[in-house]
Amino acid sequence: IKSVIKILLKGVSVIVSTVENMEVQDKYFEIGGTLTLNPMSSGEITSITWKHKGNVVAEYIKDSVPLEYLSDLKGRTNVDLTTGVLTVKDMRKSDDGKFTVEINNRVLPVSFNAVGIKPLPEPAVVLKNPTTCYKNSDSCNLTCNGDVRDSGPVQYFWKLREDGAWKESGQDWMLTKIQMSSVEKIICKIQNPISEKESGPLHILVFPPLCSFISDVLGVLMRSVALLVLFGLVVWFFWQNRMCRCRT
Repeated sequence: IKSVIKILLKGVSVIVSTVENMEVQDKYFEIGGTLTLNPMSSGEITSITWKHKGNVVAEYIKDSVPLEYLSDLKGRTNVDLTTGVLTVKDMRKSDDGKFTVEINNRVLPVSFNAVGIKPLPEPAVVLKNPTTCYKNSDSCNLTCNGDVRDSGPVQYFWKLREDGAWKESGQDWMLTKIQMSSVEKIICKIQNPISEKESGPLHILVFPPLCSFISDVLGVLMRSVALLVLFGLVVWFFWQNRMCRCRT
């Protein structure tokens, strides 16, 4: 009896140790998309059991139990008996949760925490201070605007021209005077574990809006004055020509 108890205690100890040392990997999936979990198993698989939230979703025992799919994932699940990879299609938010796998009667020291996230929106570069953000400004505050709620962990990237290199930063970015003097187009990008989206380019004004308005007005006035001067010269020329004819 003592030997049996020792064996049982040893088995429990192994199980507890395995659970404590189990690596948990976050696996993000797009709602409506496909989740793929790879246990990185090597060698022949003679038995495999996948569980989701503690419930068996797929089970196979060579020469004994044919591959069978169970639970609410049935009809959307596939297991590759060569690699042990589990694939679940048409994922729903309710499919969030922990996946574990046992291969050849051994619980692998890795589990997967599945998290459903929404697709990223197309962001837009927005000036926080549009009336003071132009080529000769001392600085310019920008934000990469987009609703990223329920989109999982996101990262923001920026670049100052279309063929430039991406620079990782936060959602908000402040351009320095040196950067402002050489900027061509400002583009931002949002990235999460499953996708990324870029904004359209934002062009920085050479002059402030008021200066641009005054410049436009002055341009119109100068063109008008030039036309008036030209018209006056033409009238003067014809008048002089007529006066000369009258004298002769």
